[in-house]
Amino acid sequence: MRVVVDSETSRDLRQSELRQHLQMMSRFVDSAGSDASLTMILRSPDAEPAKALIGMTGALQRAGVRGRVILAKIEPEYELRKFFGNLSILAPHEPAHELIRWARNPRLLDAHEQVTYGDAMCWSGDAMRRDADKRNALALFNEAPADAVRLGRLAFEALWMVSTPVPKRRLMGPETVRPSGAFEQTSEPPVAVSPYRPGPQGWPLIRH
Repeated sequence: MRVVVDSETSRDLRQSELRQHLQMMSRFVDSAGSDASLTMILRSPDAEPAKALIGMTGALQRAGVRGRVILAKIEPEYELRKFFGNLSILAPHEPAHELIRWARNPRLLDAHEQVTYGDAMCWSGDAMRRDADKRNALALFNEAPADAVRLGRLAFEALWMVSTPVPKRRLMGPETVRPSGAFEQTSEPPVAVSPYRPGPQGWPLIRH
């Protein structure tokens, strides 16, 4: 495990973090095998992991990587559309609600930002409710941490189940061209919490 603590200014910190995400994503692409998938829990569509995905879309597509994303905020709107457009390139025939969801319930915002890359790497950041310029400068980049990735995947699936689809009108825009079939409408009802599944108050807030 590698622990990164940075005391630079907010802008420098974010630039440094973006470089680290790009490096980590590049290593993931180089080693992507049968589990070529990633998950992201992010504060907003302009978070550093989202920018890394946008910058690496071509390489991710060639490696057959697909991704699913949960956002706490769906603004800035232009960044949301840009991010979703790139995410869609990785799975052009998947409906929007299978690629991106919105953790719009304020009780979910104590969850930490995280990214899992296949079954070999993960990243954990600050709580989603934290303002990007006031967040904790502690970030955890883990390589080959089987338990951390497993717990990260469990946390993602729990949050995914209690998050809602992003309204189609927020994802579409004049500058975003969605591949054929990508805006297929779902006939399923809105995501609901099962009576046998813990509610938002009890979803696993895993910090790893």
